[in-house]
Amino acid sequence: MASVLQDFTKRREFLVCMDSDGCVMDTVRTKHVTVMCPELIRIFALEEQADFVRSAWEEINLHTITRGISRFESVVLVFDRLRNRGIELPGSEDIAAWVNTAAELSTASLQKEILKTGSPALRKLQEWNNTCNRRIQLLEPTFKPFPYAEDGLRQLHAVADLAVVSAANESAIASEWKRYGLTKHADVIFGQEVGSKANSIATMLACGYESRKVVMVGDAMGDAQAAAANGVAFVPILPGREAASWRRLQEEALPKLLHGTFDPKYQAELLAALRSALHA
Repeated sequence: MASVLQDFTKRREFLVCMDSDGCVMDTVRTKHVTVMCPELIRIFALEEQADFVRSAWEEINLHTITRGISRFESVVLVFDRLRNRGIELPGSEDIAAWVNTAAELSTASLQKEILKTGSPALRKLQEWNNTCNRRIQLLEPTFKPFPYAEDGLRQLHAVADLAVVSAANESAIASEWKRYGLTKHADVIFGQEVGSKANSIATMLACGYESRKVVMVGDAMGDAQAAAANGVAFVPILPGREAASWRRLQEEALPKLLHGTFDPKYQAELLAALRSALHA
């Protein structure tokens, strides 16, 4: 498996860009409920607002069309909701300014912004991010792929090159996929370190793929938007209906892609299913 195209060679005319968390790995709820939200409450001293923060965090990251956004964007949305309740967090404007202007939302980008501004709020955000990464790393042995994911990946990789396109850390993705023997079904990994999912798809398209022969598979509207930005197809893995979604991908969507019958009407049907699943 190549690392961000260093050793990558295009082998097939079709390409599948595959999100990891929530599509291949059954990790989304654990990461958000067990790690990210509790650490946000602890590090930003939000104990008095804990119930509100938990409800907001889970709504933003699990149940609605904002599912799948960057953890840093999620922080800004939660802080905005707190502000609407009259609770102003010192330095929250520094966090929002970085999130809204950064070329990429990554650990490295955050560190550069801290060196430039010296913002205490950004340092606290960095502490939260690093703590989340450490705790998630400790939990990795408990994370498992969805039981049908390996067979699905095997089928996809038999007819298409496969790129993992995720907002998680590249090292965490590689570790999880290696643990369960999934790396043989992927050719390259794009994690948060290389920027947005849209940019990752564009990087793969530059390798010579025709957009009509490329599909992005994801569990969030952000994945659909990244696909649309590049003019490629999108197939959702519906939260709570992952097994049925994988069957549809294998038995219906993939053949349509291979035979050139993945038309706008079918794409609209898939998008409507995801919006419905996310209570849009």
